[in-house]
Amino acid sequence: MHHDRYGQPITAQSARAVELYDDAVDRMFALQPGSDVLIDEALALDPEFALGHCAKARTLAGLGDNSGARDSAARGRELTAHASERERRHAEIVFRVFRGDSGEALAAVQAHALDHPRDAVPISFALGVYGLYGFGGYNDFRARQVDLLERVAHAWGEDDWWFLASYGWALVELGDAERGIPLLDRALELKPDNANAAHGRTHGYYELGAAEDGEAFIEAWLPGYDRGAILHAHLAWHQALFALQRGDPERAHAIYVDSIRPAVSRTLPMFTMVDCASFLLRAEVAGMVVDPALRRELVELVEERFAKPGIPFVNAHIVMAYGGVSDRESQDRIQRGVAKLLEQERQPSGPVVASVCSAVAAYSKGDYLDAADTLVRALPNVERLGGSNAQRDVFIDLAVSAHVRCGAMDAARNLARERWTKRAGHLGEAWFERLCAVEN
Repeated sequence: MHHDRYGQPITAQSARAVELYDDAVDRMFALQPGSDVLIDEALALDPEFALGHCAKARTLAGLGDNSGARDSAARGRELTAHASERERRHAEIVFRVFRGDSGEALAAVQAHALDHPRDAVPISFALGVYGLYGFGGYNDFRARQVDLLERVAHAWGEDDWWFLASYGWALVELGDAERGIPLLDRALELKPDNANAAHGRTHGYYELGAAEDGEAFIEAWLPGYDRGAILHAHLAWHQALFALQRGDPERAHAIYVDSIRPAVSRTLPMFTMVDCASFLLRAEVAGMVVDPALRRELVELVEERFAKPGIPFVNAHIVMAYGGVSDRESQDRIQRGVAKLLEQERQPSGPVVASVCSAVAAYSKGDYLDAADTLVRALPNVERLGGSNAQRDVFIDLAVSAHVRCGAMDAARNLARERWTKRAGHLGEAWFERLCAVEN
């Protein structure tokens, strides 16, 4: 009987295939490229390796091949018919994830984690800001992630880099940087090329308001990371955001042009679109003059890959992108599509997505009073959209700016102060004064 690197029995005909599988899973968890090659080698040695096909589904999804991912997940599920109970449940979760049965997949993960707390791959689907919890429409998804990880922590000890990175980042996002950051530092010590841990550590700097330290950390870590890797452009986005929030728009613009914009980004289209739309809007709020060609480049990506509304978090950013080129007709079209999806109960976030889309559209049209009022009502539920604290802060930035632009200075300052006294301290008095100077 073979075992995976977590000590779990695994049905396979080749010990070498299992070694390749373990290496591929490590690369997936570290968000490093190359897992697809390793999995193909494993399946060449053992074509009926069920969990190998499940891992292939994930590698294909990471390359943007969702159809291939569904096929591989179905094949893995089929091949577990005579495997262990753990492997059957593992494969069923992967199958449901890539078929889009998110609610059923999450319920299965929660049950599976209690029985098999070291089965990391199924558990991992529930984690992260774009995972089953993050895009599940929960207003407390960060707490739910931490709760799941704490339920399985007894099985992991203190020296597994995947678990430490996952738990550390979940704690940072929940507001417990004091506990989370040391876990992320230990994860990086154990595996320095772990992009997931580097990403979580970047959020630690962000939440503590350490913009200069965060920017320096990314500047030191990022050059060793393949530009074609899934998280490269997003880490550059963090770097540009730190520069923008420090008051260095020239530096932020240079990073955006070099590493983030659609023409150079080599990550998934959704990641690119969300980061570009958010950055360009934040740049506008900060007073940066954005080349119209950069805005058109983003809209071209939207037209090619996001012509119809879908995931709530993505929908809000589509409206941002169209707002940058003053395309009111397309904004209205997306909002009508969101309203229809809400009627069909196909927006897990609930009505907050419509409110946020409406507010973003109002801001881009110059209706700042409407934007300010709508955002203030929406902010208590905006976590239901998913995304990280740093990503959702664009809505706070927009709310502050909208209040300033309609002359509600006390409300603007109170919104800004509420954030900088609790977290993200670099978005403080100096940031607020620069924003006010832009509007005046």
